[in-house]
This record gives sequence, C-alpha cells and structure tokens, in this order.
Amino acid sequence: MKIKVKLLAAGGAVPKVFDEFGECELDMPASTSIADLMDKISLPKEESYTSLVSGQAVQAEDRAAHTLGDGDEVVLLPAIQGG
Repeated sequence: MKIKVKLLAAGGAVPKVFDEFGECELDMPASTSIADLMDKISLPKEESYTSLVSGQAVQAEDRAAHTLGDGDEVVLLPAIQGG
C-alpha cells in the first residue's frame, strides 16, 4: 500500500528517503503501524514527534496499535525546543 509521509522539520538532518520538501511516498505492507513507518524512515529515537494520520492526531503511546491504510497521509512534526 502507498503511504504519503511529510516531515515538518525546522532544521537539522532529514532522512534520505525524503525529498527537499520533506515529503516521500512509501510502499508498505498492509499491516504497517505508525511505529513501523517511523522505524522504516530511521527517525532519531531521541527526538519526540507529534504524529497526524490524515489530519487526526495519534498519541505516541498509540502508534504501535494504529494500523495505516492505503492512501493515508502521515505528518510528523518534531518537538521544537528553545529558550
């Protein structure tokens, strides 16, 4: 199934799977969860991300159980830190 992924990053290194706009489309197995997807694109484990699936927020503790569907759009937004 095809999943569109957008990484809204303020800066820093973006995984190579993304284009210059922070977007990619991946072919994933039918039982893929958000956690599986995040592992596939090799996001840094030490960073915290907000995740949206087709406009609906999915809490971090629910990512492993949230199965994606064909055509879903996943938006990942890293936490912004500053002082």
